[in-house]
Amino acid sequence: MKLVSLRLEEGLIEKIDEVARKTLQSRSEIIRSSIALYLSLLENIGFYFKPSLPMKNVDVYEERNAVNVDLGNLTSVSVLSVSYGGVGELELDFRKDLGFVAEVMANQVAVETCCRFITPLLVMLTSTCEFLYTHTFFRMFSEAIRERMKVRTMLAGYEEFFETKQSGFVATVVGLRDMSTRNSPRRGDRIYFFGNAVSGAELSEEELLDMADVERLVGLVKEGKASAIFPVKSGGLKEVADYAAALAGGKAMLFEKRGGCPATAIVLTSAEDLSGYGCELVGEIL
Repeated sequence: MKLVSLRLEEGLIEKIDEVARKTLQSRSEIIRSSIALYLSLLENIGFYFKPSLPMKNVDVYEERNAVNVDLGNLTSVSVLSVSYGGVGELELDFRKDLGFVAEVMANQVAVETCCRFITPLLVMLTSTCEFLYTHTFFRMFSEAIRERMKVRTMLAGYEEFFETKQSGFVATVVGLRDMSTRNSPRRGDRIYFFGNAVSGAELSEEELLDMADVERLVGLVKEGKASAIFPVKSGGLKEVADYAAALAGGKAMLFEKRGGCPATAIVLTSAEDLSGYGCELVGEIL
C-alpha cells in the first residue's frame, strides 16, 4: 500500500470516527472502504451518481415545449409538457370517446419523447376537470402510455378552478436525455414528411403513428443517416420546417402545405435520400 495524506473537515472526521467505533474498525479502514465503495458506484451506475458533489455551471435551455437541464457527461434531465383540451365527453367538448382521447394524447407524448431522445422516468397527468372524470381518463391514459413507453404514470393533480364544461389535460414527462446524439438540421438538407397530415376533427385512431416506425426513424438520426427529427405541431408542416431551417441558419422551401399533429406526423431532415424508409420529400433547407 502507498501512504496518502489528505485533509478533512473536523465534522467529517467525527462522523468517520463514530462509524469506526460502531463497526470496530480503524479510521483508515473506514476511509479506504468509503473510497472503494464510491468508485464502485461510479463504475456501475455511471456519473449520474454524484452524492454531495456541488452542481456548478448547470446549463438550462428551452426546446419548444421542453426544458432541459444539462448535467454534463452527455446527459440532461428533461421535462416535457403536452396539453390536450376541448375534446372529450363534456358538454362543450368536440365529442369524442374518452378512450380515444387517451390514445391520441398517449401517442403524442410517446412520439415527442422518442423524437427528443429522452428515456422517460415518469409521466404525470394534471387535469382541470372534476375527480371522477379525471380518474376515468387517467386509467385509460395510463394503460395507453404503458403500451407505448412502459413507464410509470401518476395523477399529479386535478382542480376545477371554476365550473368547466370542457376537458383539459396536461401530461408532463420527466426523463433523461442522451446528448451524445445530435439533432441538428443543416443547410442543404432535404425535408421529409412521415405519417398522416390529419389533426383535430379529422383524426381517427387508425391514423396515429406506430411507435415502431417512430423508433426506426429516430434510429436514422442516431446512425447519422438523418440530421434531425421533429414532431409536427399544430401549425403543420410549415411551422416545423421553419423551425428546423432556423436551427440550421437557413430558410425552408416547401413544395406543398400539409397539416398534422405530434400524434400523427413527423418531419426529418437529411442530406441522404430517405424515400426508402417511407418518407416523402416535401422541401429543402436553403
